[in-house]
Amino acid sequence: MRVKILWVREEPLRWILMGRKTIEVRVAYPNLTRLSPGDRLQLNGQHLFVIRRIARYRDFEELLAHEDPAAIAPGWTPAQLLEALRRLYPPEKEALGVIALEIAPEGGAHGAAGTSGFLGEAPQGPSGASNPSGAGAFDPDGSHAGTDATGG
Repeated sequence: MRVKILWVREEPLRWILMGRKTIEVRVAYPNLTRLSPGDRLQLNGQHLFVIRRIARYRDFEELLAHEDPAAIAPGWTPAQLLEALRRLYPPEKEALGVIALEIAPEGGAHGAAGTSGFLGEAPQGPSGASNPSGAGAFDPDGSHAGTDATGG
């Protein structure tokens, strides 16, 4: 079992902690493609979640054809979500492929503790809303997308 630290912006983290966002989307950086169901994610260094399912897609359009947008960004339409993801990731990053991580809290409990705004304000999405996905939110090039506690 692997434990990976994954950085998520404030608003998507709040949605995750409330149980409204159950799918985290990232491009397929090598450090993320090694994850497996059952591995743990430590969100922002403090919130432990279990990966229930991992789905891999060719691009964001294929992702949105198979995943529920409300599980990725509550209240956003597929078109808004596609626009936000493509603003966050340039075409060469999307070309790496897309990963959907279905997550659940370790032990099954949700709570909003610890959403201190550590990462600051999220970039604005359509209609002035914050970035819904958290995808690559800390570092779009993936160099700080997470660290692996097992050294991998």
